[in-house]
Amino acid sequence: MKDSSFSEGSQSRRWNWLFLAGIGLIFLAWWIASLLVHVPLVLPSPWYVILAFLDMLKDGSAFALLWSTFSKAVVGLGIAFAFGVPLGMVAGISKTADELLKPFMMVVRSMPVVSWLASAILLWGMGWMTPTFIVAVSLFPVVSFNVAEGVRSVDLLLVEMAKVYRVPKKRIIVDIYLGSLVPFVLSAFKVSIGTMWKVAIVAEYLAGNKGIGVELSWAKFYLNTPKVFAYTMLAVLAGLSLEKVFDFLWEVYGKRWRISPEMH
Repeated sequence: MKDSSFSEGSQSRRWNWLFLAGIGLIFLAWWIASLLVHVPLVLPSPWYVILAFLDMLKDGSAFALLWSTFSKAVVGLGIAFAFGVPLGMVAGISKTADELLKPFMMVVRSMPVVSWLASAILLWGMGWMTPTFIVAVSLFPVVSFNVAEGVRSVDLLLVEMAKVYRVPKKRIIVDIYLGSLVPFVLSAFKVSIGTMWKVAIVAEYLAGNKGIGVELSWAKFYLNTPKVFAYTMLAVLAGLSLEKVFDFLWEVYGKRWRISPEMH
């Protein structure tokens, strides 16, 4: 037993070292490329970028920017789930409703983000609401599709058996339908976490008044390439942290469900 646990621990430490070595290789390749290009405006040295990143942390601006972008992303995610879950359930339960909603869903899925963005700017202007709306409309199809698929995966024999034994309709919906839905909702949530962050930053870049995307836009405008890379580093680290937090919560609380959140 001890040998087994020691072997697992040793293997885990090996993967951790390989992961860190991979990060080191990225910075090494970046540094060599910056020396070869020798044009800081195009590709600054990683050391200049790290200094710009540390300056953001020291003056506290990084945390204010993270909160601004995060608030838009989370509210957009909440709106997508608030509309996507009930519509997905209706489409999954009723074939008639599914056919009625299909044209609307096809339009939402097919409409370019830039078209939504143009409409939102005309409606709300450049500010907090436009990026939030873009996050919501981008995630809505993912949520509704996963929920509809979850409803369709419900064991109909189990539903019929519940009806035979005169189980109340409320309990059938809560215990059978919603119980089957949870893995699919978690799947949509897993996909949405990574997507919401990137979409929020792009929307801020094009139509925001505050946040990481806005600062990226200004850094590009003033040709401050180290800051462009520093804001990118901040965005990447924050996005990865969000995904790691979800993975941790899944490991702790999600093992009871049969379907992995990676499946859909």
